[in-house]
Amino acid sequence: MNWSALGAIADLLSAVAVVVSLLYVAAQVKASTRQARQDAGRDLAARVSDVSLTVAADPELGRLLVLGGADPEALSAGDQARFRGLMNSLFRGFEQQYLLRREGALDDESWGAVERMIRDWIALPGLQVYFRDRGDWYTTSFLEYVTRAAGGTLRKEAKKSLLDHYGEGAVKISGNGSA
Repeated sequence: MNWSALGAIADLLSAVAVVVSLLYVAAQVKASTRQARQDAGRDLAARVSDVSLTVAADPELGRLLVLGGADPEALSAGDQARFRGLMNSLFRGFEQQYLLRREGALDDESWGAVERMIRDWIALPGLQVYFRDRGDWYTTSFLEYVTRAAGGTLRKEAKKSLLDHYGEGAVKISGNGSA
C-alpha cells in the first residue's frame, strides 16, 4: 500500500468521524429541545395548580370564583377586576399549554387533561362573559379553540370596554389627554 492510499483511507475515516459527530450533536440538540419543552409544560401545569391552590387557600377568592363563574356582572367593579385577573392568570397557563401542544411538545394524555379543564371552565356563564369581553387578549388560534370548546357561543353580545367594568367612578380620558 502506498502513501496515497493511506492518505485516502485517513481522509475517509476523518469524514466518517465528522458525520458521526454531527449525528451525535443533532441527537443531543433534539433531546435538549424535547427536555426544555417538557420542562415548560411542567412549569405551566404548576402555574395552573398554583392558581387552584391559591383559590383553595383563600375563602374570598373561592367566593369570587363561584360568583364570578355564575355571573361576573353581579360582582362589584373591584371584584369583577379581581375575577378577570384570576381568569387571565388561569387561562394564560392554558393558552401556553395549547401552544406547546400545537408545537408537539405536550403529549396526548397531558393535553387531554388540560382540554377537559378548559371545557369545564368555559361551560361557566361567567367565563363566556369573560371571553366575550377579553378574548382578544389571547392569541387568535387559542380564542378560536376556546370558542369551539364553548360550542361556538362566545361573543354573542357587544364587547365591553375596561371603563364599562369600573362603573360610575370611571373617568374616560379624551383623545387630547384631558378628562
